[in-house]
Amino acid sequence: MKSYNLQSKSFLNQEPILGGKAYIYTTPASNGTYQFRTWVKSEKYYFRKSLRTKTKSDAIILGEELMVSILSKVHQGHKIGGFSWGELCQDFLDHQKVRVTNGRITDGRYRTLKTQVNKHLLKYLSERVLVSEINVNSFLDYGLFRKEKNPEVKDETIRNEHTTINSIIKFGHRNGYTPISKVHVEEIKITEVSRRDAFTLDEIKSLKVSTLEWIDQANLDEETYYRKIIGIFWIMLARSFTRFGELKQLKWKMVKTMIEENNKGEKFQLLQLDLPAHICKNRKSRTVLCRGGDVLNGVKKISKFTDPEDYVFCRMEKNKMISKSQYYRLWNSLLKYSKKTTEEIGKKLTFYSLRHFGITRKLYKKTPHYTVAKYAGTSVHFIERHYEHLDVLLLKHDVINESAEWEQEDF
Repeated sequence: MKSYNLQSKSFLNQEPILGGKAYIYTTPASNGTYQFRTWVKSEKYYFRKSLRTKTKSDAIILGEELMVSILSKVHQGHKIGGFSWGELCQDFLDHQKVRVTNGRITDGRYRTLKTQVNKHLLKYLSERVLVSEINVNSFLDYGLFRKEKNPEVKDETIRNEHTTINSIIKFGHRNGYTPISKVHVEEIKITEVSRRDAFTLDEIKSLKVSTLEWIDQANLDEETYYRKIIGIFWIMLARSFTRFGELKQLKWKMVKTMIEENNKGEKFQLLQLDLPAHICKNRKSRTVLCRGGDVLNGVKKISKFTDPEDYVFCRMEKNKMISKSQYYRLWNSLLKYSKKTTEEIGKKLTFYSLRHFGITRKLYKKTPHYTVAKYAGTSVHFIERHYEHLDVLLLKHDVINESAEWEQEDF
């Protein structure tokens, strides 16, 4: 440990502790509040911290406890300081980026984590805060912070961000940045599952009509192309109830169409989508069957890229995926044209609303929950929790339409 100049005018009331391993002292600017300082040889820097007391005896006790803690962390191979919360978050994100490359998580998941970190976590706890100063109670008020900034934020969102916080802390512990592997967070109990807005059947029908008119309104060939693509894209989302990111990455080699006949003798094109694990959110491959082979083949009439390795929904002049911003620009344009914006109908219709519609229609037709969950790429538990409100509606439908003959019996 380095020694200090006891005659320095910058360090007043200096007192060595634990045999000179560290010092407590005051400064002209500390207004009598004792400070702590020690040299961390392994990291080649001075660790300083306010002891937040003006009583010398208390400062000695606090300083000795802090020094013992530091020696213990050094012995265990943990970094003491010089490593900030911002640096830890960036290392965590860099690690997640590698996981995207290795197929462990989706790029969409990575972007969500990045947004959580940059938009919220670094605003709650400054990026300059040293990791060594983080303790198990540092994030107890995070939920209150989020509610103050945005009263409309959902409890599910905060709970998801709590999970990310502890993932970062665990990552830091695993890499020797912090001695703690978990922090305490506010307990949030979700008593009622929030539901996203969904399309009604009438809204879907009217949107199809509006889409054709909206396409005809385009003045340029390029804009016409992209409007036709988005029209087919949203219909396929509703029919296959795939996720936005999954359908966006669809390639022609993943598509099969078959002519089938129903029990009424009507023929139609059955569509089979073989989704590989690396484009699925849960990293599990699955096969989706739905109507719409004729709709999807409409892409081949306007696209220059229809080889097996080409994207189904690709840019006009390049075999590259259409950007997310382009999708949302076109979608918002279509909603505005069809008068289905939030301001006009009182609910927010998104691409997810189409998946929600598709799942809802299958449940209305009494497709077993297990089958719906399998094709949707989610769990039966998720279906039961998020769509349990349909059970009452289906029961009402059955009660209205069931035979009442047995009720006429004279008991």
